[in-house]
Amino acid sequence: MIRLTRHPAVFRGDTAAVETLFARPAAAPRVLPSAPVLESWNAADHPDQRRLSAYLDEIEALIGAYVPTTSDHLTLELTVGLPASTALTSGGRDLDNYLLPIARRVGHRRLDAVFGRKQHADASTIAVGLPAQESSSPGEPQLQLRTTGSTESPAWKQRIHGACSAVIGTPLPQGSVALCIRFGVSSARNWSTLWKPTIDALGPLLGTQNPLKPFRPSDDRIVDLALHRTIDDALGNDVGIDIWWQQPIS
Repeated sequence: MIRLTRHPAVFRGDTAAVETLFARPAAAPRVLPSAPVLESWNAADHPDQRRLSAYLDEIEALIGAYVPTTSDHLTLELTVGLPASTALTSGGRDLDNYLLPIARRVGHRRLDAVFGRKQHADASTIAVGLPAQESSSPGEPQLQLRTTGSTESPAWKQRIHGACSAVIGTPLPQGSVALCIRFGVSSARNWSTLWKPTIDALGPLLGTQNPLKPFRPSDDRIVDLALHRTIDDALGNDVGIDIWWQQPIS
């Protein structure tokens, strides 16, 4: 049996009202015709980009077959199936890097919540829920803060890194991690661009391979990732962030 533990500490900086969480899609998952492809930062004509584009065409067609293209308030879940010989918690298979290109193709404005999982399985699947259904809260966030500005600025990551350090004396023990992040944003903000820089700042929680590179955490150990959005136009350029984590223990 799997049981879950939770770190008891909570940090609250200047917080924002971000209260909604969403349930995972209830729709039956659809098997992907090909293996999931990670985000690529190579040039547009690079083979990796062409492979990613072809994969996203498949995803778009698969989703479009049972969700109207004009619909919004979607929830989406990607389950990445990996061979039994492949480690789930190492190797650079970051769940946010699987989810980001799908969000970009589907449209971030249409998505209220996005979920990703890694597991040993013969196939990978995707499920889409419409409309998004609210879920009960898992309790008080272990980390809660409000930040502002561009995610490209060092201050963005440093703010989150500092808040995380305030509640975590040492990183979680080795092994898999389940992470849930809720973003409170204005409707004008592309919330999918917040995912990676926020997770990159969680080194105090996830650990890092090189202490000289604090914004390169061991985020490939995340095997279950839940990302939620709450819209509050009063926030303007600010972002409210609530974070929960759990570590499965055999």
